[in-house]
Amino acid sequence: MTTINQQAWFDSILRDPETRQSLARHGDTLVRSDGKSYPISDGIPSLVFPESLGGEDGRWNRFYDNLAPFYDLIQRILGPIVVPGSNPEKGWRDVASRLDLKPGDRLLEVSPGPGIAQKFMREKIGPDGALVALDLSRGMLRQCRKRGDQRAFLVHGNAQYLPFADNSFDALFHFGGINQFNDPSLAITEFVRVVKPGGLVSWGDEGFSPSFPDGWRKRMLVRASPGYLQPRPPIPPTLSEVKTHEVFWGLGYLVVGRRNK
Repeated sequence: MTTINQQAWFDSILRDPETRQSLARHGDTLVRSDGKSYPISDGIPSLVFPESLGGEDGRWNRFYDNLAPFYDLIQRILGPIVVPGSNPEKGWRDVASRLDLKPGDRLLEVSPGPGIAQKFMREKIGPDGALVALDLSRGMLRQCRKRGDQRAFLVHGNAQYLPFADNSFDALFHFGGINQFNDPSLAITEFVRVVKPGGLVSWGDEGFSPSFPDGWRKRMLVRASPGYLQPRPPIPPTLSEVKTHEVFWGLGYLVVGRRNK
């Protein structure tokens, strides 16, 4: 259960994704000063900008909406085929172990999918920490509501136009999707903006490590997801203490840094 104080904090950081104006809650609607409104459905604010999605954002959003009910099952079946002995929970626990999260932290997870990583994040931020999860896919948010952290605040939104005030979070985590955003660098700029100075900023995606062998597994993965062939987004000068890790048995990378003070 979320506390009254956390709910008040969550309401206070919500912003119009287009203008970054404050929003007022009126029942199941969030309204900005000129009357523009955004619905709240099943407790999830829908704060998407632009309203009409094009390019890679639109294409992959449709893909993940359709895939959402089967996403976790597919990972559990295919993972051990690609990397014998692997499983998603071991991979997510390893990723969480590389994040310097502390009890009481206010954490934003961008693109949580079905929420598999959230129990490991909750272990680190504890019961007094606040977890907000934003995804562009309504289908994934529905799965996250069923299977993720039940105390998390869910938001329907676009990572490239985060609907939050500056300096809202102690930490931000994103994994899986940035390779296929319309503008990955814009998303990272947004990641940094909403984190407090000195706070943790982390993102990652699929990407072969040099140690991952060539062969049928690599060819199969490239056919299934062209994100493996996309270049990694550049690290902005607004971050320091940056480290890059190989994760998921050489199938992914994770960048961890801190916002400059």
